Amino acid sequence: MLKKFLSKKKPRKSGDFQQIEAANLDPRGRLIYNVALEAQSDLKEAVLWPDGWTTELEKDGIKVFSRAQRSAPNRLFLSESHFLCSVEDLFDVLYTQMDRVTEWNNSIVEVEMLERFTQHLDLVYTVGVGGGAGLIKSRDFLTLRYWLKERDMFFVVSRSISDPIKPATKYPRGFNGPCGYVFFPALDGSVKLTYVVNVDLKLPFVPQKVITTNLVEVVHDFHIALRNKMDDYVDAKRRTSMYSGNT
Repeated sequence: MLKKFLSKKKPRKSGDFQQIEAANLDPRGRLIYNVALEAQSDLKEAVLWPDGWTTELEKDGIKVFSRAQRSAPNRLFLSESHFLCSVEDLFDVLYTQMDRVTEWNNSIVEVEMLERFTQHLDLVYTVGVGGGAGLIKSRDFLTLRYWLKERDMFFVVSRSISDPIKPATKYPRGFNGPCGYVFFPALDGSVKLTYVVNVDLKLPFVPQKVITTNLVEVVHDFHIALRNKMDDYVDAKRRTSMYSGNT
């Protein structure tokens, strides 16, 4: 289904909104913007890659897969599930309301919105929880976020960068390779979400099995938490609509 959506993509014209947005940025902003576009391309390649995936978990309507990468030491994780909401609602929670993510996602303990470059690009600082029975300590991340909508499909892309806007803290800094969300309306009326995790925790002495087990659990719990959040979100919208209609 996802491959069908992407295969219909029309070539972009030169002078499209991306070039216009980038042209209005200073050199630092243009550099970060170009990194974001590369990350978007890498995310598309990840979700379309057909070979080498190992099924790690299939539970609660959630599928989690992983595979080795050719150009990075860490494994790549891809997960899928469905949500009873609109793509716009899911975008609102996953992107627009990022500053409230700690209210429902227990894997993130701190978030700071640092800088907005364009309507589609910003920088975010987050701190993630530890795990692995104490072997994996909390880490922080300095991450760009870039979103794009193609027809009914949303891409929300993330990637770590180095930038003086957020110097080193008390936490060791982790690294996110190209990762993020791809979601679109499914034929059954739900929204299908594909979530790609591409994190290098920089733990050479911790067994890969421990890291994989921890990340599979984190990804599964993320889908459950997001499902609960979206149920509450949709219910709140419905109640607000009913109240407005009665006034």
